[in-house]
Amino acid sequence: MFFSLFRLDPGSFESLEFVDALAEAMNSSEEMALMPVQPVLSNAQYILFLFYLNTISIPICIFGILTNFTNILVFYKMGFSSPTNISLFCLAIADSLTLCYTLIANFGNHPVFQNADLSISMYDVTRVGAHVYYSSLAIGSWITAVINMERSVCVVFPMKVKRIFTHKTTASLIIVMVIYQIGSGLPRSFGVRFVWTTSALTNRTIISYVMFNPRLVSLSFFVSFSVPNLICFIIVVLGTVFLISKFKQSRQLRSKMSGTGEKSNKLSDKDIRLVRSMIFVSALYIYGAAPNVLLYVIPAAYPSLYIDNPYLGNLYAVFLIIAVVIQATSCSVNIFVYVGMGTNFRKTFGEMVSSRSKNSYK
Repeated sequence: MFFSLFRLDPGSFESLEFVDALAEAMNSSEEMALMPVQPVLSNAQYILFLFYLNTISIPICIFGILTNFTNILVFYKMGFSSPTNISLFCLAIADSLTLCYTLIANFGNHPVFQNADLSISMYDVTRVGAHVYYSSLAIGSWITAVINMERSVCVVFPMKVKRIFTHKTTASLIIVMVIYQIGSGLPRSFGVRFVWTTSALTNRTIISYVMFNPRLVSLSFFVSFSVPNLICFIIVVLGTVFLISKFKQSRQLRSKMSGTGEKSNKLSDKDIRLVRSMIFVSALYIYGAAPNVLLYVIPAAYPSLYIDNPYLGNLYAVFLIIAVVIQATSCSVNIFVYVGMGTNFRKTFGEMVSSRSKNSYK
């Protein structure tokens, strides 16, 4: 059914010469020659998936980079009067880095560019810089978890939240997160090195890379991405469920109070708007992070599902690419939540747009 959406019929392969070239190069590799069974997803089908998914992801990333750059400017202009503004400002930076790398990876992994006659392997270049992507994602996860916890504390202890989450506390937490991610992700670069090799596609000498310490790379990935991302995902899921529950209770309480004329001491209107915005931001995070979490949790229960499996490897690789596209979408649309629910953000954004329009007419 999914194949029919992209018209993956045998005739479509013949219309794209680069599919045949890449599939032939993959089929002629040493691993493929020794394969006792055919993969569940053929190389030609896998390459066509690469073509469509990377083509879809490119405009999403460009749009996301523009929206996050706008978020950065708006939060900077709003100032850092609250810890939440600091966190959201840093989250926009982390999302921008994630999308910038994803855009580079889209070109590097795109079959059209893989078949280009270049002196360097674009695919290998994207793999060398993968620690930037995973570190940015993990930092975004940390920040989302911190904001979620801040809003949860605000619901439970509305009078104490400003003493617990101060500007200094929030900034210190984010700095510690960044230092941890850089320190734990940097060893990935020490486990690989660039070498000269012969391209199977162009038959010319190109710069590629070799992983000479896979144990170090795997350990670095586990410590810098898998563990923190899973912990933050669980925190955000539990925090979001808690916030939704308390948000419903607060609305019911306010409706009762409005009928009796009494005032609630729980949450102010501003706090309720912040909680509601945080629920949507957390929901976007869960939508984007869930595929990544599943793709390294499921193989723990089903070890045969891994990238180098000759039977399921291509299918798992496609799942990874789909997860990247979903993650890119999640990182790109936060601005709609901010504009729709953030009064100060909407006001500042409107002022920036109107001042820009006035200057253009002068």
